Amino acid sequence: MRYLAVPHLFFFPDSFLLPKQTSARGVQMRRSAVLLIVSATILAVCALPRRAAAGGLEYVGAGATALGRGGAVTARADDPMVLAYNPAGLAELRGSQLLFDLNLASMQACVDPIGFYGWGNYGGGHGVRLTDSRTGERQLLNLGDPTKLGAAEKRYYTQPYDTVCMQQHTVPIPQLIATMRVSDKLGIGFGMVFPAATPQGQWGGDNGLIRDAQGQLRPAATRYMLMNTATLGLFPTLGFGYRLSKALRIGGAFEWGMVWVDTTTMASMASGTDLTSDIIAHVRGRDLFIPGFTGSVHLVPNDSLDIVAAFKYQDAVHASGALDLTTSEFSAAGRRYVNRDLVVNSINQNMPWKLRVGARYSERLAPRPDGTGKGQRGMFLKEALHDALQDERWDVELDAEYQINSRNQFQEIDYKPGQQVNFLAADGSPGTPAVFPDPSQINTKIQKRWKDQISLRAGGTYNILPGFFAVSAGAHYENRGVDPAYMQIDYWPLQRLGLHAGVTLRVARSTDIVFSYAHIFQETLVVGAPDQLDAHTIYTNYVAGQPITNIDRTVGTQLSRTDKLPLAIEKNPGHIDGSARLTQVVTKTSGDQPPWIVNSGTYRSGLDILAIGVHTHF
Repeated sequence: MRYLAVPHLFFFPDSFLLPKQTSARGVQMRRSAVLLIVSATILAVCALPRRAAAGGLEYVGAGATALGRGGAVTARADDPMVLAYNPAGLAELRGSQLLFDLNLASMQACVDPIGFYGWGNYGGGHGVRLTDSRTGERQLLNLGDPTKLGAAEKRYYTQPYDTVCMQQHTVPIPQLIATMRVSDKLGIGFGMVFPAATPQGQWGGDNGLIRDAQGQLRPAATRYMLMNTATLGLFPTLGFGYRLSKALRIGGAFEWGMVWVDTTTMASMASGTDLTSDIIAHVRGRDLFIPGFTGSVHLVPNDSLDIVAAFKYQDAVHASGALDLTTSEFSAAGRRYVNRDLVVNSINQNMPWKLRVGARYSERLAPRPDGTGKGQRGMFLKEALHDALQDERWDVELDAEYQINSRNQFQEIDYKPGQQVNFLAADGSPGTPAVFPDPSQINTKIQKRWKDQISLRAGGTYNILPGFFAVSAGAHYENRGVDPAYMQIDYWPLQRLGLHAGVTLRVARSTDIVFSYAHIFQETLVVGAPDQLDAHTIYTNYVAGQPITNIDRTVGTQLSRTDKLPLAIEKNPGHIDGSARLTQVVTKTSGDQPPWIVNSGTYRSGLDILAIGVHTHF
């Protein structure tokens, strides 16, 4: 028996069967059950959306003003969003201000998997029932049984994987911040600051099924990476900015992060793609204290120039929660069993940090005021508001951000010992309960292989009617932040180019409305299928402790005593960015059945974002 310490795969020499009333079998069942729970939890956590300061999770432009300028707002201390970008800028805001923004993002994300449904189907004599979770329509396939092999089964084995696209959960991202000028030198701010997280969604139906071009039910090839995610977060933030001198401001903001995790994915009781081994894992968890801190220094060498440096620290996530496991989802008998509320002690993951610098130049229409700026006449109003819309003709800004994503090389998961889990017996009743092992066996690390990213942002605003109407534009670029070999659908840190535009209109006397739009082009990433080897060689290398770098492209199901289906090979595209290395989470491997590599394919995505903001001066 061999455990691999770092990859999230496990080896057991025996096959997984329903429990029998023998002590030896009971021991084996307990072992398999333990690894089932651990493996399912691991894969579910792998799909957990992260609250991270990273390009792959957050798109550039939280807040309507930032979105319209390509994210180039680090040195523009003009509205309460400085609480998130540059808290030292709170010392620049005049009077009391209130901001409410909404970002609405639409993400088009699809995967064109490389492979065939028959690849890795090592089941023997197992029929499966595929059920549409919305309509209840059922389709029976006698997979693995050579005596019942019909046209539908042969087509299933030799059919190429179908494209899988995300069905987005549309949730606007709000920002609500209030600021106040306490004195000539001190400004403070408080609000709910949310990350501009890329949209979440569902991949396939509730049970991981899709329909092919002919309308037949098929298991989504992406189901071992992610099925559904709907994580929520709340981030109260309090900050200050202080003017030390005419040329220097400093500031800091403390963030109290709270995250509620809700993620569903598919794991397997055995290596390969046999549907009778698939189990659905639904993880729910929460971490109600994820502290973060942003510090910044704001230099004003002269009235027209602002230079800012800021650093964002984010503490690690330590979420606790529960796990539901659904077994026999594709049972030909139509029976399924749900093990509810299994305890996950903690999900531990380091969060990326980021370092940002920005320089801004403006053509001013009025001198930069000292103190609060009250009592000075404006160009059109009785008293000047002293903001960029009132006091400037135009400005241009260039920002650079270094996102330290490489802190997150793995995830660590701990489980509560002494729990029980039941399995469905042949008569439909719960089988013999299985128990977790001692605490020394319930800690797991999972590699993620994130990379640091650099983001360049340029933007500006032209006040067509100073004090009343302005237009903004900008662009940004980010390099790739993931090793292509480990690309997944939970996180899209791809090379990006964003084009942005916005307008600002002052209504009433002191209220601004901002409308912004951006389209973000993301690179198409091609993750090739690994080179082919026969299953026996791959399995032998795996047992010897070597990483899985090859794939068995044959249809693994035995159709007679001597024959299998002919070799099925789908060629990689002409250009690939890397060969897939992400391995399937399984409770065991047996015989010549190696763990399956699940992330080969072409990843296509893009983003459209609309934002509206209301900004009021008091």
